Amino acid sequence: MSVFSRSVRRSETTGVKPVNLKLVKINFWSVVRFAFVLTVALGIGLVIAMTIIFFIMNLTGFSNLLKSFVGQEVSLPAVLSLSLSIALFNILVGTTLAGVYAVIFNIVARITGGVSVGFTNN
Repeated sequence: MSVFSRSVRRSETTGVKPVNLKLVKINFWSVVRFAFVLTVALGIGLVIAMTIIFFIMNLTGFSNLLKSFVGQEVSLPAVLSLSLSIALFNILVGTTLAGVYAVIFNIVARITGGVSVGFTNN
């Protein structure tokens, strides 16, 4: 009999076991690293989305209508610089706010004893 052909049998008497855990501390640097990676990914998505929207607007002729109202032509370098500026601002602010939220959570968890989370084994 092969290792891969064995069948695992569970006993019918085992039931669902609830487990209650308390989250009492969040590692500050883990939150900052995770937030940085997440906001960089969102920033890349923002730049790509703005570029696609610009190309769609050019294909449909909406940019000419916008030029007649604004009086200035909207070009690809302008759209890319604006979207890159917004993405960099979001990266900076998002990473900083995540670190601040982690510190605030650690302070509140120290005062209140943490957050109780319940899990079950299905």
